[in-house]
Amino acid sequence: MSKTLFGTDGIRGVAGEYPLVPELLEKLGRVLALRILGDMPDDYEAKPRVLIGHDGRESGETLAAAVAAGLTHGGVPVDVVGLTTTPCLAYLTFADWYQAGVMISASHNPAKDNGIKLFGRQGNKLADAVEKELETALESIGPPPQGITPAEIRRTKNLVADYITWLRTKAFPDLELHGRRILVDCANGAASELAPRVLKTFGAEVVTIHDKPDGHNINHGCGALHPEVAAAAVQELGCEVGLSLDGDADRSILCDGHGRILDGDAVLAGLGCALQDAGELPGNTVVATVMSNLALERMLKQHGAHLLRAQVGDRYVAEGMRDGGFRLGGEKSGHILFGEDHGFRGDGLYTLLRIMEILVPKNQTAADFAAGYQDLPQKLVNYEVAKRVPLEELPHLSAACAEAEESLGDDGRIVVRFSGTELCLRLMVEAIEESLVDATLAKLEAAARKDGILL
Repeated sequence: MSKTLFGTDGIRGVAGEYPLVPELLEKLGRVLALRILGDMPDDYEAKPRVLIGHDGRESGETLAAAVAAGLTHGGVPVDVVGLTTTPCLAYLTFADWYQAGVMISASHNPAKDNGIKLFGRQGNKLADAVEKELETALESIGPPPQGITPAEIRRTKNLVADYITWLRTKAFPDLELHGRRILVDCANGAASELAPRVLKTFGAEVVTIHDKPDGHNINHGCGALHPEVAAAAVQELGCEVGLSLDGDADRSILCDGHGRILDGDAVLAGLGCALQDAGELPGNTVVATVMSNLALERMLKQHGAHLLRAQVGDRYVAEGMRDGGFRLGGEKSGHILFGEDHGFRGDGLYTLLRIMEILVPKNQTAADFAAGYQDLPQKLVNYEVAKRVPLEELPHLSAACAEAEESLGDDGRIVVRFSGTELCLRLMVEAIEESLVDATLAKLEAAARKDGILL
């Protein structure tokens, strides 16, 4: 059976429409409970528990309640932490001995969407094979049992303090941000309460914008999808650095005091070169995806480091890091991963703190970070499609891709793929000249239209 529910980052869709309906999510909770109890050793005395959190979408509580109902009817108690970030929930799943974590979030998607992200005992996203097994089990599970007493549900909002304490006392015990004025665009999402609390514990002066989630305004004209908003605010309000988060705060786009925007590639360039120069980059390697710009590859090479590319999705970046024992990886979209010392979790706040940890001892500012980095011309265009089709079944587009790769040679590259979370075809082209990018994109789009795949 092929995966149809789980994409590159859990289950996504419009809240209230299949698959994000209470009936299916209740079944998912029961399937997850069966899996957890089946994996428990016979002599394990502690009762397994699952932690559930959500971002600021109106549908979050309803979907969380459906998953919780399934888990508790399956015999597994649930703790509900409420509004929190994905990295916070992932950390708490690992640190507080939960058997699994469930995050209700559609990350950067609009408020009408939502999603389910599942985490295992170590706070890591579940492997593709496990998601496939859960999906198969959903097809055969029957109605909920009658006449049983559901397991306990507890509210545990206070757990968020454990995450803050870990950042301050364990992850960055020596970092001081007194005198540093930092702006955070919270995207009206999960970090609206958490971000200022975290940064203030380090002594920073914090300015927050878009920190009033009302259930409908998450990611709307703000956050990591619109970093130019924070870039303008940083200059207007006299801040040293700006951080743009997405709805669940697992990605981060930065800007310096001059409004220069640093996306995931720029952050990887700055961190990668700093770690390489300090002799702290295992294997002299940074892991990114096929979407990362050639400029990142070239800048790392200047410092004696190598870029290893994985398929799109932070889970695949994490897989490449684990397999090679690497310490740094991420995506252009702003997911930055730091290896075993941070559980391979994307975490926008943690990323900012790691950057400040490099800058503060040198008495530098964000303007000094990744100095000189500049993308080669690149364009990514998304086209709506009715369904995902293997590229080999699209003859015109396949031929156009082969022709483009041959003509660009070492002066550029293309990436053609269907989104794992939305029904769209993504065409990406980068080259040494913008005119070459535009001409190549036009040929790829025309070929896709000949194949009849675009709406």
